[in-house]
Amino acid sequence: MRRVRSFDDVVTQLREAILSGQIKQGERLPNERELSQAFAVSRPTVREALRSLEATGVVEVRPGKSGGAFAVAPPLSLVGNAVATLLNLQGASLRDLAEFRLAFEPENAWWAAQRTDDDDIAQLAALVEEAKAVMASGGSWEPIGEVDARWHEALARATKNNLRIGISQGIHDAVMHQARALRPTAEEYGADIPRDLARITKAVAARDPEKARDLMRTHVERFNKLNKALRDS
Repeated sequence: MRRVRSFDDVVTQLREAILSGQIKQGERLPNERELSQAFAVSRPTVREALRSLEATGVVEVRPGKSGGAFAVAPPLSLVGNAVATLLNLQGASLRDLAEFRLAFEPENAWWAAQRTDDDDIAQLAALVEEAKAVMASGGSWEPIGEVDARWHEALARATKNNLRIGISQGIHDAVMHQARALRPTAEEYGADIPRDLARITKAVAARDPEKARDLMRTHVERFNKLNKALRDS
């Protein structure tokens, strides 16, 4: 540890030590007094740094005599939450989201078709059946939108790529958030979803990455056209 003058430097050094493996997952960090002496900063500064690291998911602060600050692996949901916050608070438009999804989602399908396993296929197929049941029951667009989002997240998990999984969670939170502003009907939003998801699932199950990618591109393009039509109406 190098002596520092600012809270940011404390955060940076501790985060780098954890992410590089110098402080291993599950290992307890030195206590506040030891850290304040090592960094030559006040204990409140150390405490604030630990809280910041806890918020980013690389430290877990446990109470009690056997507690303290422990190095942990950031959960995948943290990536998704960060992406959703960025998209929603920084004002990413539907067009921005549409352009990104048109590149991201088809590649998810391509990778999933190469890496999927039987459990992934079973989950995707179950969500297809749920989508069919939701559309048959009528009602608002949100239930079919939620099933669609869960299916896309399940497809991302089938890629076995943790970055894709985390980003997928954030993207679909943002899709649902922005779709609420457009207020589509269930028929407008979801008429083609069960059929599209069934076809993509079939291609993934057949381990046909090119077909899965092409079908996903058509699915996303259809959704993007709907959003544009609702936005312009």
